[in-house]
Amino acid sequence: MKYWTCCQRKTSDFTSFLEQEGCTTGNHTWIKKRNEGTHETCRFDWHQTGSLVVISVFSKLPIPNLSFVEANRVKVHMYITFGEDRNVFDETLVLTGVINVEKSSVQFLGTKTEIQLKKAEPVSWRYLYLPKAKAKEPEDVDCNLDDD
Repeated sequence: MKYWTCCQRKTSDFTSFLEQEGCTTGNHTWIKKRNEGTHETCRFDWHQTGSLVVISVFSKLPIPNLSFVEANRVKVHMYITFGEDRNVFDETLVLTGVINVEKSSVQFLGTKTEIQLKKAEPVSWRYLYLPKAKAKEPEDVDCNLDDD
């Protein structure tokens, strides 16, 4: 049986179904609505040369006009919209070294976003970023006071 979900007029012939008028009170959804803008985690990696640190975010089909990378001397914020579903990768890293923001750059490629950070000093970085601090759990304190 073929029918419009809004008006429930049923027919078994496909040509009759195509000629059948829809109801006047409902709306037909021809294209499924996408759940755009869901936050995703992307794999990212880094390597360094003497003067550069290169971060590669593996986000297939990044959309440059909906993405940005912000940086200061010790922090990088990456907001990358990618893919047909317009997923979002949003990450902020506190770097272990200092960079020269004016000489750094970003490239949006087909399979990844490449962020080239110019080092302020040509020294080797052991790690790319500092681990995020966890909130301290409250300590159990024994509040029993003895009158001894």
